[in-house]
Amino acid sequence: MRTKVGIHDLAFQAPSLFLSIDDLAEARGIEAAKLRFGLGLEAMSLCDVNEDIVTLAAGAVLKLLRQNPSITPDQIGRIYVGTESSIDGSKPIATYLHDIVNQYFNRTEQGPNLLKNTDVVDMTFACIGAVDAMHNSLYYVQVESEKLAIVVAADIANYDLNSSGEYTQGAGAVAVLIGANPRLLEIKDKWGVATQSEHDFFKPIRLKTEGDHILKIHDEKPIFDGHFSNQTYQNRITEAWTHLDSANPIWSAYHQIIFHLPYAYHGRRIVSSLVEDELLASGLLKTICESNNIDINDADRGRSFTKTIEYKNWVNDKISAGEKLSSQMGNLYTASIFLSLMSSLEYTDNNVGDKFLFFAYGSGSKAKTFEGELMPGHNKIVSTWKTSNTLSDRKQVTFDEYIATRTQKIAQPITENSEVYQVSSGITETNRFERIYKLRNT
Repeated sequence: MRTKVGIHDLAFQAPSLFLSIDDLAEARGIEAAKLRFGLGLEAMSLCDVNEDIVTLAAGAVLKLLRQNPSITPDQIGRIYVGTESSIDGSKPIATYLHDIVNQYFNRTEQGPNLLKNTDVVDMTFACIGAVDAMHNSLYYVQVESEKLAIVVAADIANYDLNSSGEYTQGAGAVAVLIGANPRLLEIKDKWGVATQSEHDFFKPIRLKTEGDHILKIHDEKPIFDGHFSNQTYQNRITEAWTHLDSANPIWSAYHQIIFHLPYAYHGRRIVSSLVEDELLASGLLKTICESNNIDINDADRGRSFTKTIEYKNWVNDKISAGEKLSSQMGNLYTASIFLSLMSSLEYTDNNVGDKFLFFAYGSGSKAKTFEGELMPGHNKIVSTWKTSNTLSDRKQVTFDEYIATRTQKIAQPITENSEVYQVSSGITETNRFERIYKLRNT
């Protein structure tokens, strides 16, 4: 009999700062209602000057370990990171996490270098990299059933100032504990996958020099075609859903549907055509159209369908709970789908055996779709997350402070909330990009 594998627990780390969408809209001359009610945006998470991708990822892992104090270092077989915000083209973020987790266990007096036999690596494929890391790790714990895997989804989603992507910005990390006989959510072993090379989103390496010195080796802000990316997202998830060949109808079989969310309301928009096709085949679409005075043969039927009370009620029942944390955080790239899962579990009433459907997407482009089933004891696990406390611990900044942090005109951090901090100690030509991270003495 196949051993069940899946998710034991999740932990969420937000940056220390946030900017209200209302303040951004006012400064940029955008109608705030369009961002709030059209895209579901309320706040944008923002890193302080002493925070980076490593401190966010480490914060999530440390929370996960504290939520699961019985974990011993020898149980952790791997720490895999999914990110598109890497700080180096060679040295993975996972190596920094390995060192920080070692520091954590050293404080428990269990001895030095306890993770020397733990495998670490980064996986990069735009916003789907962490799902790839989880997919791989599920096979690992299927074979090594006594081991645990920690998958970390971490990203900083910054766009050019005053660009069309600016209001979707965000940052954060989610750590996912993967193992056999999962306590939270079993991930089923059948996956739908769809891949095609597309050119919708890029993060090219850019060099900036001053004299003989390289000041920047990478610019995190992307070059993208938003409309084309939306189309490739829809194309790939449609193909992945077909490949999954699920006997379960999207409209009725799943308790919740979880998406990668570039912005909070993206999932409800991107899945509507799949739902419409399913209802057309079943004959139910005809009934819905008739009750809403929609011509079923109208070329603009899709737009009209999404405005029906039937579709709105379905979104409220199946999708909206998973959007709530995204509304407060913005785009987290690889972490957004896992944050959506946490949001859904916190903001809905759930029962053992409830089925979840996942749509993951990464530009470039690839989609994966898979199913999960809720395990006994899930409520006890979810009750430990307290994501509302994580959000309330953030400090709201003004628009001017936001600009100052983005343009690196603030030398001192606005807050001192970050548990992990960076020590830059490289002084020679070969080690001047060295980064050392330490835990605060708290």
